[in-house]
Amino acid sequence: MKKMVRYARFLILFLCSWLILIAGTSATLNGYVVEPVTPDMDTGTPLETVPVDFWDLPPGIMLLSLALSISSFIGFPVELFLFIKLYAYLGYRKVSQSTVFHNDARSRIYSCIQDNPGIFFNELVRRTDVNRGNISYHLVILKMMRRITVMDSSGNPRYFDNSGRYSESEKTVLKYIRNDMDCRIFRLLLEKPDLTRNDLGISLGLSVSTVSWRMKRLCDENLIWIQKAGKNVRYGINPEVRQYLEKYLILNKDTIPTISFERISDSA
Repeated sequence: MKKMVRYARFLILFLCSWLILIAGTSATLNGYVVEPVTPDMDTGTPLETVPVDFWDLPPGIMLLSLALSISSFIGFPVELFLFIKLYAYLGYRKVSQSTVFHNDARSRIYSCIQDNPGIFFNELVRRTDVNRGNISYHLVILKMMRRITVMDSSGNPRYFDNSGRYSESEKTVLKYIRNDMDCRIFRLLLEKPDLTRNDLGISLGLSVSTVSWRMKRLCDENLIWIQKAGKNVRYGINPEVRQYLEKYLILNKDTIPTISFERISDSA
């Protein structure tokens, strides 16, 4: 392994030196001299542009053009992953399980995820006061080190610490109760089981169609049940989900941002 690292370092240094040498000699062989233009110099009439064939370019420019053309097909996530893997592999910055939290910003991000399970990216930026680029980098490191898990949520990922303490149902609950309107729905169903669609619409100030849409989303996630009886539609919380809602909305009500029942009554 050590020999491979030494060979890789030597190869990179050799390529960099070769590119610098080629760039310098190509300018000398072609007779180019670069001088600053002063106000008293006559630059003359601009010459017509002449197309240059790819094979007439200096070798350094050819290699750079090929690298850029290939990178466009790879895509940013793969480029970032390869960059981090190469960066750690060559020994410039080794990140291991024992050193993963030696970085202050990374530790702060991880602690924020632990304290706020199901947090999303923009909320991480606000709570940690770390810039977006650094957060993206440290999230990749934490995921590679298997310290966090990511739940996809319609393009807005939610982050959890990978301690094994959260079931998939609990993660889904934590994802939805961070939405104010969904949280209000759960609170109403906890207080008054078997609410009808009209009851929810009046309490939340929503149209019947909007209530139906929101409740279908929650039903598709197996968080609530829907019972139809003619024109009447009633809703309730699934038994497995109730324990998590009671845990976070009642026992830990100060941990998750919610809207109180008093505010619901005022807006109704």
